[in-house]
Amino acid sequence: MVRARVKVGDREGSLAHRYLIDSDLGVIIVRYWLRVDFAELGAVRQEIEADPAFRPGLNRIWDERDCNIDLTHEELAALAESWTAAGASHGKRKLVYLVNEDLSWGFNRVFEAYRQNPDLEYRLFRDYAEAKRWLGLPEDLADPRELLPEG
Repeated sequence: MVRARVKVGDREGSLAHRYLIDSDLGVIIVRYWLRVDFAELGAVRQEIEADPAFRPGLNRIWDERDCNIDLTHEELAALAESWTAAGASHGKRKLVYLVNEDLSWGFNRVFEAYRQNPDLEYRLFRDYAEAKRWLGLPEDLADPRELLPEG
C-alpha cells in the first residue's frame, strides 16, 4: 500500500516537503525543497509518526538535493537528540541521505556524529541508483523528484 501526504510551509521561504510510505517496499521517502529549519524538521518526524501507515522497521530515504539547510550548531545537536530519543519506536532500519552539495554532505555527517542509535544504519549518497541498491529497492523505483513533485 502506498500513502502520500503533502505539507507545504506556510511562510515565505519555509520548508516544503512531501513524503510517501510504501509498506510493500518497506520504505519512507521524504523529499524536501526550499529552506529547511529546526521547527519544520521536527514537524516532519511527528507527521510521519502520526501517519497510520507508519510502522517500526521501515527504511528511509531523505532527499535533500533541492533544499537549503538552515540550522545553528545548537539546533543541530537538539535535533539529533530528539531523533535519538525517538529511535526506539522506529525499530531497526537503514537511512539514506540523498545530497548534491558539499554543505549538505557536511551537515549530515555532523548530524550523525551527534546521534547514538544502534538500530540505525545510515549512508550518504549523491547517486539515487546506488542508494536504491544499498536499500535493496527495485531498480525501476522512480526518483523522489518524480514520485513527490514540488507543489
